[in-house]
Amino acid sequence: MYSAVASVAVIAAQPAWADVTPQQVWDDLEAYMTSFGYSVTGTESSSGNALTVTDLGLSMDIPEGEGTMAFSASEVTFEDLGDGSVRVTFPENMPIKLKVNDVPDGEPFDLTIDYAQQGLQMVVSGEPGDMVYDYTADSLGMRLSELIVDGETLDRDAARADFNLKDITGTARVSVGDLREISQSMTTGGLDYDAAFKDPETGNSVEFTGTVSGVSFEGDTTIPLDMDPEDMPAMLAAGFAVNGMINHTGGSGTFAASEDGDATTGKTSSGGGSLQLQMDADAISYAAGATDLTTSFAGNELPFPIESAMSEASVNLTIPVSKSEEASDVALGVNLAGFTMSDMLWNIFDSDKVLPRDPATVAFDLTGKVKMLVDLMDAEQMAAADRGEITPAEPQSLSLSGLLIEAIGARVTGDGDFTFDNSDLTTFDGMPRPEGTLNVTVNGANGVIDKLIQMGLMKEQDAMGARMMLSMFSVPAGGEDELKSTIEITEQGHVLANGQRIK
Repeated sequence: MYSAVASVAVIAAQPAWADVTPQQVWDDLEAYMTSFGYSVTGTESSSGNALTVTDLGLSMDIPEGEGTMAFSASEVTFEDLGDGSVRVTFPENMPIKLKVNDVPDGEPFDLTIDYAQQGLQMVVSGEPGDMVYDYTADSLGMRLSELIVDGETLDRDAARADFNLKDITGTARVSVGDLREISQSMTTGGLDYDAAFKDPETGNSVEFTGTVSGVSFEGDTTIPLDMDPEDMPAMLAAGFAVNGMINHTGGSGTFAASEDGDATTGKTSSGGGSLQLQMDADAISYAAGATDLTTSFAGNELPFPIESAMSEASVNLTIPVSKSEEASDVALGVNLAGFTMSDMLWNIFDSDKVLPRDPATVAFDLTGKVKMLVDLMDAEQMAAADRGEITPAEPQSLSLSGLLIEAIGARVTGDGDFTFDNSDLTTFDGMPRPEGTLNVTVNGANGVIDKLIQMGLMKEQDAMGARMMLSMFSVPAGGEDELKSTIEITEQGHVLANGQRIK
């Protein structure tokens, strides 16, 4: 009994062994940076419970000898906190230098960006191969501190760019197995930005300032342990993947531009928005959207301020990226809803308010299948496709849904489905022959024509031609001033409008 109690007492008296050590945290960071192609330099030294890396440097050559990029930090300290975690301390300023030797239609330049932090606290916990990075900061920012163009240094009156995130809280979990998997999230109090550029020779200038509130980020990244950052197709095949979402709760900004003595100013704002990016070996997808958008412009050449607003604007795009024997998904969606503009702008062409000024909308969704014949991220294959030496892709099918156009008292809706015969490139002059049907319904078309005549924007004879075209491609749909049209392309390549052959 005494022996057992003594053993427990001895164990309890021993210092706790850290789950991760300073050296393990530094080794993990170094491996991560090296995997992206950076050359890592620095001098390691240990004192007490801390490991310090002085003169830390990361450098990378820009492909094809076009320049170099380098990051430096005077001192980074990894301190064992004695509870299984490690505190990482960074200097307040860490310069990033970019040297570009070859600029298409431009001049070589060198720039220095100061990556600055205030109150950054980072603690790493977990165990080797599965570490969690928790951090907070009062601010993280990037500031253009020097720009040299073709050997001439430009001061901040000629070029400035400041971006600053405030009140940051975040976490990142890094797991290493066959792949390096990173899952992270971050919230901030917002982003402030201020950028301006002025041409020393002409005096032309542009300036942007603004703020974005409630910026947050969530994302997952999978990185091969051994990869060549210049070979994106190989990276994707080895498992490289990204899925990230940025959100914000609103923003506003101002801009000013001057060209040849003419000045233009403007303001923008939004009630919130998001941006999502997904990329893997199958496809790359974007989705962006914002609500309650407003814009206004004023300038020497404008007789009055131009103002517009939109309740919602969004777009999504999916494109296959890898060559495949199987058809892959492709998609494009657009929604521009609730567009309005100021009465001053309306009155330029409709001072008597003949046309309805209800909010306008344009929306549609296109989805389909396409067989990729090249790797989209392979520069050589894409260059050959641009030269017409190879066909980049073969469309297999295309569907239209959610078509909605509402403006000036008219409304258009529709849907359709088509397949494509890639063996027939003659029926439609080099285009794979489609087969399918498009259905469209139009409300208020004749009413719009009547109003255009009333406004003097359309003559009676022109209106007659427009009505004849409508009658050729549409039939009455039953409602007042409602027309519908069914456009069909047959297997033989015939084009029919409401059963009547037009090609």
